[in-house]
Amino acid sequence: MSNHKDTVDANLKLFNEELSAKYQQREAHNILPIYFIQHLLNFDLKAPRRTLDESSIILGDPDLPCNGLTIEKDLPDPKTFISEHPDTPFKPGAKILDFACGPGMVTELLAPYLKSSTKKSELIGMDINPIFLKSFEERAEKVNDENLTMKSYEYDILDDSIQDDLKKFENYFDVIVCTISYHHIYNYEEVTKKLVTFLKKSGWLFIVDFYNEDVELKNAPANAAVQHMGGLKTDKLNYVLGDYSGLKNVSSAREFRTWVWNDESFICSHMNESVLQDFKAGKLRSREDKDMVEYLVPVSLIYAVGQKE
Repeated sequence: MSNHKDTVDANLKLFNEELSAKYQQREAHNILPIYFIQHLLNFDLKAPRRTLDESSIILGDPDLPCNGLTIEKDLPDPKTFISEHPDTPFKPGAKILDFACGPGMVTELLAPYLKSSTKKSELIGMDINPIFLKSFEERAEKVNDENLTMKSYEYDILDDSIQDDLKKFENYFDVIVCTISYHHIYNYEEVTKKLVTFLKKSGWLFIVDFYNEDVELKNAPANAAVQHMGGLKTDKLNYVLGDYSGLKNVSSAREFRTWVWNDESFICSHMNESVLQDFKAGKLRSREDKDMVEYLVPVSLIYAVGQKE
């Protein structure tokens, strides 16, 4: 791809209305948001990051619906969460941005932890895709009340024509999260630098994305919509968050692994060489799911974190 706009156009073409509907029905896309929120809410900002050995266990039982995950069983109890996690930035009164929010499947799961009868909270979603944001607003209608606002904006934050409009978000958010979107972004260095301007002093940026060890060893080719095939590099993320964008307390590490059922396109654009070879040799478990064949693969997720000075 030659520039940021080409990548935006490619993603808008890929994530059309038909794919948006299928996206929200796919089991993998319902499993991952629960894991994302589980690990974000339980993330210890003061503890050392997990080593590869510590994050090597593959979570979930792929023979159970949604890996055996449920919101009630696997996410913290919102009623006791703050007392058990007093230092969390995910709390009532916070203003949180879900950047590249898609249909709001992650955003919606954060809502119960911001609910309060006394403090006003905001959950803002930003995305380039109006089709996804239509679903986001449908989810928002279910959670909005007098003290919690969940609202979306259709923005390409690098678009020169809207920079004056974006000034309303400068130094505004306590937390910004972005889940499995950075590998689609052509110029994520400049996107990160812009997101940092949206953070309040001491606010936190969390980037969650696909990861595998192969990408640390070589540069994988990109395609139109998946710019960083295989995932993102830890050293590059640390540089972009730290030296390039000015954040402190920066770290990047594989946070967890889990099983997902996904299609050939995902495997070819996201998975490591070992899985690709197993796929080509017909060694992966497969199943029919509606109009596609899915294969069972282990995916790794990286969490990159930084705090504004």
